[in-house]
Amino acid sequence: MISDSVSRRRVLFAVAAAPLAVACTTKPPPPPPPDPLSALAAQARADAVLATTLTTVPVAAEIAKARETHARLLQAEVDRERPPLSSTVPPVPTTPPTPPDPLAALRTALDDAVRDASMVVASLPAYRAGLAGSVAAGCASLREVLA
Repeated sequence: MISDSVSRRRVLFAVAAAPLAVACTTKPPPPPPPDPLSALAAQARADAVLATTLTTVPVAAEIAKARETHARLLQAEVDRERPPLSSTVPPVPTTPPTPPDPLAALRTALDDAVRDASMVVASLPAYRAGLAGSVAAGCASLREVLA
């Protein structure tokens, strides 16, 4: 009689433990897609570095400051939405080789920034869309200053 009760207990334990074993072996959910504002922040940092190389253009310093501000605000929103795992600050891009015509390269970079920020606006929640739209508008006005 004791062996029957032990085998029943074992069966009940096995039935109770089966869902737990399955739960422990399931795959973790896939990581979220990259934050679109993260790419915009990296682009703004690169534009700021490019603008600082234009020492002969009087407004370049102001453009660099504006793009650094864009990068800081975009990165702050990325970090708010998805807090970083470590306390490290995103790396500052290394100075790329100076293009043959840095002024034309900065104009193109600002045009690209307007296009890229405008493309993500529709896919973002209202607050984030407002931020991306403001960056697009700011870049468009900076581009006009260089015209």
